[in-house]
Amino acid sequence: MLKVETDDDGELLGGVYGWTWGGTCWIEAVWVRDDMRRRGLGSRLLAAAEAQARRHGCHQLALDTHTFQAPRFYERHGFEVVGALEEYPVGHSKLLLRKLIR
Repeated sequence: MLKVETDDDGELLGGVYGWTWGGTCWIEAVWVRDDMRRRGLGSRLLAAAEAQARRHGCHQLALDTHTFQAPRFYERHGFEVVGALEEYPVGHSKLLLRKLIR
């Protein structure tokens, strides 16, 4: 799965990349250009990933992130932390998140 958004000049604004397998949609990467953040683009990209997951019959979405990245963004979109690797990197944690879909 790949979804990108561009501006009128074809410049990349953001994208989401992942795949579906075993009833899960794994989101490998979500990226939004700095000047496009807090405008709803990331939310639209997650919604596109969830729509794709539904089309493929998935029951959940999953991804990992770090505590210094955007865990609250994902939690606002219905993801929950289901695992953590503490002190990776030192002073932070790597988090495993999932969102159940029906």
